[in-house]
Amino acid sequence: MIMRVQGTVLERGPEWVLLHIGGIGYRVDVAATHAVDLRVGDEAVIWTHETVRDDRHELFGVRTREHLELFWKLIAVSGVGPKAAVKILGLFEVDTFCRHVMDGDAEFLTVVPGIGKKKAQKIVLELRGSIDLKADANERRIESTHVDLIEALVGMGYARAQARALAAGIPSDIVRIEDQIKAALTMVI
Repeated sequence: MIMRVQGTVLERGPEWVLLHIGGIGYRVDVAATHAVDLRVGDEAVIWTHETVRDDRHELFGVRTREHLELFWKLIAVSGVGPKAAVKILGLFEVDTFCRHVMDGDAEFLTVVPGIGKKKAQKIVLELRGSIDLKADANERRIESTHVDLIEALVGMGYARAQARALAAGIPSDIVRIEDQIKAALTMVI
């Protein structure tokens, strides 16, 4: 399964982007709110879910790994397909979505096109027991923001927990992966 793509934005539509990756153009269906943020010519990283049918392959994209994990939970709900899950995750941050679900508030989902009151109640009912807000939101944010850095450090022999801790100490103004690695290694010395 294709889980993450990184490439240059060649084109974008109202709810899709075309990424140039290794000489191939991949169309990724994304939420309208996500497509607006992606500019032609920019480098983009999109977390994806691939569906394969007899007549087509489709990639559905979300902003972070955290969104992708919630996407998988959403499409496990009967009646919620990948397009609806992408629309839902385009409108809500993960923590906001989880808080509403944990509170049993289905009304918030009715603002999503195609999600009526009954489907919203079904989503909340089915997800309520599977969402854990006690997980450290900051750790999830660090993991999704610095995935390349963490993977590079793990590849160098650091434990994943140590790599996450080093990534947490990287200032947000350091954006190039080479500079992030250098900064992380200087913290160890």
